[in-house]
Amino acid sequence: MPLSINNSISALNALGTKQAVTANNIANVDSTEFKKSRAVLEEGSNEAVATRVQQINSPGVMINRPDGSLEELSNVDLGKELTAMIPTQRNYEANLKALQVEGEMEDSVIDLLG
Repeated sequence: MPLSINNSISALNALGTKQAVTANNIANVDSTEFKKSRAVLEEGSNEAVATRVQQINSPGVMINRPDGSLEELSNVDLGKELTAMIPTQRNYEANLKALQVEGEMEDSVIDLLG
């Protein structure tokens, strides 16, 4: 398989992981004491794209309960999470298009040789 195909496939896998981490954050936005995670894309071996997931331990909003105790909410900002999904989606679409073009180029070469 050509290197460009491997790179696109590794990027799709990494972007899928990033989208899954964001989806998990959104799903737990109302969970008490939940700490969000962040997926960071990095260059891996052979120029492949890798994902490193790290937990963000910043405190969530503290609220007073009726019994006088404090309760910590999640540290997820729903607006930031939703807007962060947009460039991830666009990058995913771009890598899919690159794979499509690679396939079309291979078909053209085969037609020329045949």
